[in-house]
Amino acid sequence: MANTDRVAKANQVRPILPTSTPSVSTFSDPAVTVTRTEGYSPSKAAAFWLRRDIVRGVFRPMERLKVERLVEFYKVGHSPVREAILLVSASGLAVHEHQRGYRVAPVSLADYDDVVSVYQRLYKLAIGMAIELGDDAWEERTLVQLHRSAKVPIVLPDGDAQARERWQRSYGEFHGQLVSGCGSPLLRQLLGDIGFRLERYVNLFADLASDRDRDHHSEHREIVNAVVARDHDNAIALIDAYFARAQPIRDSIIKNLLRAEQTSGRSRSRSRAVRSGPSDAAQ
Repeated sequence: MANTDRVAKANQVRPILPTSTPSVSTFSDPAVTVTRTEGYSPSKAAAFWLRRDIVRGVFRPMERLKVERLVEFYKVGHSPVREAILLVSASGLAVHEHQRGYRVAPVSLADYDDVVSVYQRLYKLAIGMAIELGDDAWEERTLVQLHRSAKVPIVLPDGDAQARERWQRSYGEFHGQLVSGCGSPLLRQLLGDIGFRLERYVNLFADLASDRDRDHHSEHREIVNAVVARDHDNAIALIDAYFARAQPIRDSIIKNLLRAEQTSGRSRSRSRAVRSGPSDAAQ
């Protein structure tokens, strides 16, 4: 199948996803929610909740983001919700349909392949720039974040939802701090946005059994040691190995996306057959 045909086909996929996933807005742990600290605003809170809820699968791919519904769901005003939708759409987690409003971004195998490839390339670019440009303060912040992340145990989707979110936030904050030494706000923004999209595919489609006994902290520590030592070749080799260990997870995502696309294709074929039945009979 041509790549463009696969994109068009896959963009209509609406896989059946869990509906019992709790919203981040209902969490009580201050480590994983929004608190009324300096810089707080209802718009920022709504954007935070909506972004995390899309990433975590509270809202399905292609689900319509109705302002009235989100106002009721998050207990905030219309203006904060509208601004939140715009902020989230800028990161690629929501898409706009002409005269029909916004939907949660679709999923597809083609998009997943693109997200993985671009994320890995940008990540290694940022690490290379950090090794070249990072200062002592960045090294110190990275080591502190490494220590903090080591204290957060890995939690798989079958565990407590808040504990799972705490692990994912800690994981993301470590990698965000590590690449921050690149000194490029644009590159950091791109990595953050693409990272959220990649995390969504993991949450929705991955079999994480291979991750259960993986020692992420030891792998992180080896990478940090190489980066702080400014050993570019070793750091990139360790990152390549780090990505390679996640191949079973990527394989499971690809398998489940293919199944979802095939199921969607059969459903559309049945729907067309039903609609064309009376016309055919009348001819």
